[in-house]
Amino acid sequence: MLMKFHKFLRAYLAAMLLILIAAGSVTNSATKATGQNTSVPNVVDEKPQELFDCRNPTEYRLVVVENSNRKKESEPVVPQDLNIVVGHEVISKIELPKESEVKNFSLNSIETNKAGFEIHVDWGSGVSHSEIRFDFKCTKSKFYLSKVTKRSFSTTNPDSGNFLDKKKTKVTRIEPNLPIEKFAMTDYL
Repeated sequence: MLMKFHKFLRAYLAAMLLILIAAGSVTNSATKATGQNTSVPNVVDEKPQELFDCRNPTEYRLVVVENSNRKKESEPVVPQDLNIVVGHEVISKIELPKESEVKNFSLNSIETNKAGFEIHVDWGSGVSHSEIRFDFKCTKSKFYLSKVTKRSFSTTNPDSGNFLDKKKTKVTRIEPNLPIEKFAMTDYL
């Protein structure tokens, strides 16, 4: 019985060692490619986009990362990007607005769906607030912005104590659909 346990333990340790070696080689190749010590590069590679099934969410990942290259010395927070990653390669990125560009900006969620993915954000102040949903759809292994839904809330009379009492929804269909690499979020806020 002790012999079986030792064989099992050796096999388990060998498997763990192989996993660690494989993980190390992935990290090393990502580090060589980007100059950063990360398994998900923080910059978009200039190579053409690989073919992948963007209707299948298991083929890609949506990863929010800090981008210190966009930070100015006077800004207290490092700006973030949303990277679209296939394997270990960033195929596209969306720069999320900085606080200096959009007051109280918040990335609420990123959700995949049958057509592609959606980004839900909000921003505003005490007397006005906006909630925006960006719909990206997959066509021929690429993502395109197809629709923007903006819900705006405003205050008609701040002295009444009734805030954000006026609501308005605007749906903008993007025709022709905008390729993700030409998308700038601040253009639609």
